[in-house]
This record gives sequence, structure tokens and C-alpha cells, in this order.
Amino acid sequence: MNAFFEKVDRDGVARNDEPYFQEGLDEIVRSHELSLKISAKKPTDPDYHDLLCELFQAKLDPSVSIVSPFYCDNGSRMRLGKNITINKGATFLSAGIIEIEDGVLIGPDVRIATVNHDLEDRHHQFYFKKVTIKKNAWICIGAIICPGVTIGENSVVAAGAVVTKDVPDNAVVGGNPAKIIRYL
Repeated sequence: MNAFFEKVDRDGVARNDEPYFQEGLDEIVRSHELSLKISAKKPTDPDYHDLLCELFQAKLDPSVSIVSPFYCDNGSRMRLGKNITINKGATFLSAGIIEIEDGVLIGPDVRIATVNHDLEDRHHQFYFKKVTIKKNAWICIGAIICPGVTIGENSVVAAGAVVTKDVPDNAVVGGNPAKIIRYL
């Protein structure tokens, strides 16, 4: 692990005017270039799966389906289980780690962020919090998952929802900010 990610994992904060920040930028450039290559291909292309494995720096289970176009800014910080579907247009800002467990469905144009800017020093200081999506959750089209959120097992995030707080198991949430609509 590099100094940037050690700092992010330990402190949850980093500054772009510190020398270690370049290591984080290097991962962004690497991931951006691979995301562009992946997005220029069809999921049926012979090297598509290999490019995803390179992006995530891990062996990706063949049951994982990611539809291009797809963007991830820190591929090495993604943790993916089995039987996952990520539909087209997904954007993952994953420096703070995104963990997606088995059986998760992610609809088109979903955004997941693990980073936020400081309100007072927004050009230089950043905060990082892990996002976890538990087993069999379904994130519907256009939803936004904010830093630090855990989506519970079997839960559903409605289309267009903005999730700013944890979602309990078996809950359906919707709105901006997302609120519990009902339980399954």
C-alpha cells in the first residue's frame, strides 16, 4: 500500500498540497486510462474481463457483469463479491474503498462516492469514508450513494434517491435525502 492510501485509511483525510498526494493521483490516472479502455469495449470483447481485473488489481469472479461505459477513479480500492451486475454509466469515486458484496444489482447511471471536500478548505483538503453495499441489495437507476454509507442486505434504493445515511437490512428507501418507504 502507498503512503496516500495508508493516510486515507488511518486518518480519513488527505491534502493535495502534501507530497504523498501524488501517489493518489497516480492511481487516479491509472484507473482513468483503464476505465476509458473498458468503456470503449463491449462486455463480450475477449479482453474485457482481463481489463476489469487489471483495473481492480484483483481476480474478478466471472459471475460479475459490468456494462460499459463505466468509470472508476481508484480501481485498486474496489472490493467485489460474486454475482454482481453493474449497469451502464456507473461512476465510482472509490479512494475511501467501495465494497460490494454478493448478489448486488446496480442500475444505470448510479454514482457512489467515498470522498468529499472540506467546506472551508475545499481546494486542498479531502475526507474519505468507506461505502459498503451488503448482499442482494438493489441500487436503482440514477441513485447517489454518499461517503460513509452502508446499504443493508436485501435493501432497495429507489431510482434517483440520494443516500446520505445507512440503510437497514430489508428496507426500501427513496427521495432526497433518502428515507425509509417500507420494509420488505
